[in-house]
Amino acid sequence: MSSKTYDELAAVPFPTAAFFHDNVVQTHLSIVDHTRNVKRTVSKSISLATLIATPAEEIVGVVSTAYSPSDSLKVVLKEVGEDKDKKRFVEVWNKDGAVCACKDVTDVHGNFYADAFFDSLCFSDSEKYILYVAEKKKTTEKNSIQKFKYRQPFGEGLVGKRNPNLFLFDWQADKLVSLDYDAPVWFGQACFGPSSDDKIYATGYETASDERLLGIKSCYNRPTGIWEISVVRSDNDGTNSDADCLPSHVLKLTPSHLSCRSPRVVRTNGGTTLLWVSQPTGGAHSATSALHTLDITPSSSSSGSVDPSQTRTLVDTVWDPAANEFPGLYLSDSGLPRNPVVHWGEESYIVTSTNWGSRWTIVLVSLRDGTVKELTPTVNEELVSWSAVLAVRRNELVCVRSSMTSPYELVLGDLGASGSVSWKVLHKSRLSEDLQSRLDTLTVKIVPIPNRFPTETILVQHKSALRDQEILPCITIPHGGPHGASVVAYTASVCFLALEGYTISLPNYTGSTGYGERYIRSLIGKCGTLDVGDCIESVRHLLRIGVATGVRGKLLLAGGSHGGFLLGHLIGQYPDVFTSAVLRNPVLSAGEISTSDIRDWYFSEFGLDYPLSSLPLGYTGPSSTLSKATTPPRIVTPKVYAELYHASPIAHVRKVTASVLLLIGDSDQRVAPTQGIGYYHALKALRAAEASNGVDMLMFPGESHPLEGVEASKTVWLSTVEWFSRGSLNGYLNSETSK
Repeated sequence: MSSKTYDELAAVPFPTAAFFHDNVVQTHLSIVDHTRNVKRTVSKSISLATLIATPAEEIVGVVSTAYSPSDSLKVVLKEVGEDKDKKRFVEVWNKDGAVCACKDVTDVHGNFYADAFFDSLCFSDSEKYILYVAEKKKTTEKNSIQKFKYRQPFGEGLVGKRNPNLFLFDWQADKLVSLDYDAPVWFGQACFGPSSDDKIYATGYETASDERLLGIKSCYNRPTGIWEISVVRSDNDGTNSDADCLPSHVLKLTPSHLSCRSPRVVRTNGGTTLLWVSQPTGGAHSATSALHTLDITPSSSSSGSVDPSQTRTLVDTVWDPAANEFPGLYLSDSGLPRNPVVHWGEESYIVTSTNWGSRWTIVLVSLRDGTVKELTPTVNEELVSWSAVLAVRRNELVCVRSSMTSPYELVLGDLGASGSVSWKVLHKSRLSEDLQSRLDTLTVKIVPIPNRFPTETILVQHKSALRDQEILPCITIPHGGPHGASVVAYTASVCFLALEGYTISLPNYTGSTGYGERYIRSLIGKCGTLDVGDCIESVRHLLRIGVATGVRGKLLLAGGSHGGFLLGHLIGQYPDVFTSAVLRNPVLSAGEISTSDIRDWYFSEFGLDYPLSSLPLGYTGPSSTLSKATTPPRIVTPKVYAELYHASPIAHVRKVTASVLLLIGDSDQRVAPTQGIGYYHALKALRAAEASNGVDMLMFPGESHPLEGVEASKTVWLSTVEWFSRGSLNGYLNSETSK
């Protein structure tokens, strides 16, 4: 029964994209297929007049899709075939469903990039040119020693991506060129400037001063900036063949101390504005963001370049918000919506989804003065999280929302002229009647932890247990990051554990996003103490109010990454409290960083200096007199290792009495798998005399940090329930063996 329940919970379709077309919304949904052991993408069209949807059709081979400004054309990046036989095409379609152009680009470049960090697929205003990013092919001879040249990857979640390049496709002339520039930077998230085929704005990714390329997934403190790229065309348009490169001039528009991303070009009141978000370079990997604007309306100046000194901060960093006040911007990897402008009444606003405490919510930011308005406050007892804004058109927006007990809904928001907003459900992911009725037996609330502000926990309980005053086993699941947050959104794994008969506690400890920058900075240098203290206090508070019991076998732990780090500390520092723990790719020995793509994390989060900076404002290439600041290399010396060791769970391993299950991906680039392996063998050695020593480990070939493969994810949660059912019945050590 457990397997069937998990399968249905995990297979709920999740909306990933939406597009407006006249009176229709087209949506893409991701579905987990346990039978085929794959994740599939389907598409359906929904009439805004009748709310009737077409049957879902599977999308095969489509990497990315974008529509032209007039909505009359669609470009599709498509890959067909497997591995070495894979072929790549760029297709242009019109509204009648006819193919206007189809370009085989297999021999021109490698794989397309469609991830949140590099995806740039778009049309120019004239709709003549298409911009996208793909892997630049190596030009070295087959037997050349250059084929062994060290090329750094972009880290966790971006496997195989090492040399992204911007490509420009003139689809009417059937000519494709790559953009060539002389600067130590890789571009992504690119978009065309206003009324121009030759001006492009993009996020530029750089190495650190030691030429180390640090992982960028979920890390917004990298040496990144916003750049203007000016394409230089010759008399013959520079497109003699598909091997051609067009030279480009580059100009950095942002300073070196800010890490900037998510450029968006918006047009309002006859002018054009460039938007982007920033956070400090270095330090916390996910801090409170600021929102910036720069007027890029075309002018008659000879250079045609914009003046970055005119940049304006529309929304600044929020440090210490009062209760229920806007805590600042916290955006996901995808950043701002692709088209973020809505018109409401007489004003234009930027709309985005942001983390606000234990929820995701949608906010409007006035383009006039930066005033922030929450569009989706909590108005009833059900806590709803609004996780994404997928499409925007004038005063309409398509969003995704869910709650812990109600799966994803695709909803249409209509901003009325009177200042009201109305919502229509376009698509609702449905569970079987039996499973939904079981979810309806759960109740969710947010519980503040006294004297530990802003710490709070999301509590998932059974209504029957509350009614009968029954205390169920409680699983505490701290989030990773540490600068992330648990939110009241539908989460298949949490629902699954709850339906297996557990109370679930999801603490947001100091350092979590969504509470203001002061509390993010408060954790720096205190990992292993302040965050651990918040988590144990959340457990103690649940004991005090009768939600949990300290009876042996009733307090359990699960968590991954930094959450696993916290688990290692909790079972080591409080050995008499917890019976069982399941740790997924945990940080257990912070001095072991040789294979990590975020080695700076192991310095900065523990209060050790690891300065980062990018190229300076105004940089135009190697001929520029400006250069990047240099810093000495950051090496794990014996002194540094000693500090990291004493801040790590491995320092407390001799005191651990709980049963421990480790779940490790052997391709994890974020946390070295050797950390979990070493911890496993340490526990085995310490319990060598025990016949049943309560230690086990599962290793997942090919799985990376999230353990999110279809089979791996299912195995993770089924094995977690099995481990807890053993541990909560028997525990590992009884009172005699723990002496």
